[in-house]
Amino acid sequence: MLTKRRVIAAKIEAVEGTGEALTAADGDILVIDPKVETDIKMSPRNPVMATLSKLADTVGSQLAKITFKVELKGAGVAYSASIFPALGKYLRGCGFSQTVDTALGAEKVTYQPASSGVPSITIGCYEDGVLKRIIGARGNVKFTGKVGEPVYADFDFLGVWDGITDTSMISPAYEGTIPPVLLSAAFNVGAYSAVISGFDIDIANALYLRESVNTASGYFSAIISDRKPNGSFDPEMVAVATHDWYGRWKAGTIGALNIGVVGAAQYNKFKITAPKVLYTKVAEADRTGLAVASTNFQLAMDTGDDEVVLEFS
Repeated sequence: MLTKRRVIAAKIEAVEGTGEALTAADGDILVIDPKVETDIKMSPRNPVMATLSKLADTVGSQLAKITFKVELKGAGVAYSASIFPALGKYLRGCGFSQTVDTALGAEKVTYQPASSGVPSITIGCYEDGVLKRIIGARGNVKFTGKVGEPVYADFDFLGVWDGITDTSMISPAYEGTIPPVLLSAAFNVGAYSAVISGFDIDIANALYLRESVNTASGYFSAIISDRKPNGSFDPEMVAVATHDWYGRWKAGTIGALNIGVVGAAQYNKFKITAPKVLYTKVAEADRTGLAVASTNFQLAMDTGDDEVVLEFS
């Protein structure tokens, strides 16, 4: 009998689509609600015969998805070439570059979208005696923040199904920092300090599995073929002279977005910035009796590969 004990582990692949051996050191991230969804193509065989009975289907291409949620938090110690937030490798697999600044006393790690050099990763879900694994995986991430709570990163990875095996549960040394909560965040958009209760930012990567007749699974690896970063927040409605939500939408006015710094402890704080935010929908809403301008937005490029920047310091 298997219990619900679960551990997620991952490693960047040295060779794309070639699975990496996972160890306890690769499972240093605390995850929430991990799920593995397997999809194996079944092709029916329906030749004309002197019976209504059917032949067994053939088993074909095999893929899987792994989803989970993690807290945004820092490593708790000075960043270096080998020390960075535990979610870093997962962000890299979702199309982010990773830049480590090792200036003494001001170390930081910066993540922002990349259009090349995105690594594939091997991800395993240990489930109290069995291991479900995907290889050649890449994914998408969505950031969600609510007032007074940790900010979360929701990951959704697509990869080649590598099967399930009897494997002992690993015992990782988890990242020990406590996540900062979304308070004193100095939120502003278009230079206006809007009053919001939360936000969502979706990188919206388009994922595609590379088909290959040369592999046993029918696939080689997943790729990110496009991205359309977007998001939403729920600011209180104010006078037009204060901030014209509808007018800026109508005119296509672009402004910068700033969230944070969230947290106060060095090496366990972060901020999210975006240089060009365009409102794509403004609608009436209500929050406990307050009029709200529920707003959807697009995150556009400035110079390129900079639609949104996540910095840990």
